[in-house]
Amino acid sequence: IAMGVDGGTAGSRSSSARLICIPCKRKFPTISTLQRHEQRSDIHRKVLERREEKMQKRKKELILAARSVRQQIVEADEALQSQVLVNETVQHQKIILEMQLQQLLSEYGMAQEIVELAREARESRLAGLDRPARSREVRVGKLALTAGVACWQSNKDVQEDRYILDIEVESPEGHLIAGFAVLDGHSGSMCVDHVVETLQASLQRCLSAKQSLSDESLTQAVLEACLLTDEDFLKRARQHEVLDGSTLVLALVYPQVEPPAANEARQPGCCRLLVACVGDSRGVLCRGSNGPQGSGPQLLAVPLSDDHKPSRPDEQRRIEAKGGIVDFEGVWRVFIPGPAKFGGQMIARWGLAVSRAFGDLLLKEAERYDCAGVAPGGLITAVPEVRVVDLEPATDRFLVLASDGVWDVISNEEAVATCAAQTDTVMAAEHLLRRTYAANSDDNITALVLSWKQL
Repeated sequence: IAMGVDGGTAGSRSSSARLICIPCKRKFPTISTLQRHEQRSDIHRKVLERREEKMQKRKKELILAARSVRQQIVEADEALQSQVLVNETVQHQKIILEMQLQQLLSEYGMAQEIVELAREARESRLAGLDRPARSREVRVGKLALTAGVACWQSNKDVQEDRYILDIEVESPEGHLIAGFAVLDGHSGSMCVDHVVETLQASLQRCLSAKQSLSDESLTQAVLEACLLTDEDFLKRARQHEVLDGSTLVLALVYPQVEPPAANEARQPGCCRLLVACVGDSRGVLCRGSNGPQGSGPQLLAVPLSDDHKPSRPDEQRRIEAKGGIVDFEGVWRVFIPGPAKFGGQMIARWGLAVSRAFGDLLLKEAERYDCAGVAPGGLITAVPEVRVVDLEPATDRFLVLASDGVWDVISNEEAVATCAAQTDTVMAAEHLLRRTYAANSDDNITALVLSWKQL
């Protein structure tokens, strides 16, 4: 997507590449015939089943091989540490072993990608639906946006991650605002599905009530929409007594319609980027920069959200002021201060690893369920934190939105470097998930990559 600071961005795959069924090695004249083949062909289904079975076996072989190589690396390290003078032969052997390990892990991620594709095709076939869209192109102002996404169930029993590629809302003046989101459900899928289904309508409703489009009015509309969406779900949660919840990271691209300030030099038709976060799904911007003198251009990872973890000092103060408990249990979590009666049973201890989320009724209204020592107002909240930046096509390359399954094992810098080496947004998202899976993430993992070019 960004081969260098001075390079341009690429869009989605070429139209001809989209018309090939890679597992069956067949090319189709139209997208509809390809989709019909994927949905109805027994040959296609059997090919995918054979590939999936083969890859499951290969994954087991790769795990054993990687374990053996890791042990050899440990032994080489011990040998080097026990020597007064470095043995160049052992040092060279260690370098080769580390390269072998990286190759094994890369193949491990590729094998899982085939498993995920087979699972997606099987579930789409059973549901009688086409495979979900993985890319989108849209124009906002003078920017052509291209988004690509990959979403893996990974090693979990259920898939609770979701994504949205096609948010479109209209400002009071009629300007198009394009949106993209990654969501991570927990304790069930009812809440995350509710947010996916209703967020766009809530955004449009709240924005339409504003007089005009501005950074302030859009930020306020996003805040109101998140709270409206959350309250709508909490009504259902109270009725059914469910504990479902979800995080969200949302990106909105919109034209800059306000006149520039006296000290600003904005180009006509320039765009702004708003990133809103509820929970620990994260947004990271890749920005080009000139490095230190003599080092040449470089790509920087600029975080546009701050994870809502219970151990974050400001979040912990808010939680404890309401009577909640922040404690370490595998990871830092927010807990209700005592037992609660919920869903016809007594829950002795209930906690969550994020301090902001949609849903999570018990953590928002513990006092309604006989939990003593908690003040009204909720131990967690669905209020988003919002950041707005100018999009500068000359320096800003792409945006990565991903669930915590990615960020738990991949740094911002690693994510940017992985995506920047790919030729389009779909491949960038896929490669990021391969690397994430190879880094031993057992969570659902989703990555959405958004790039742009100036028209």
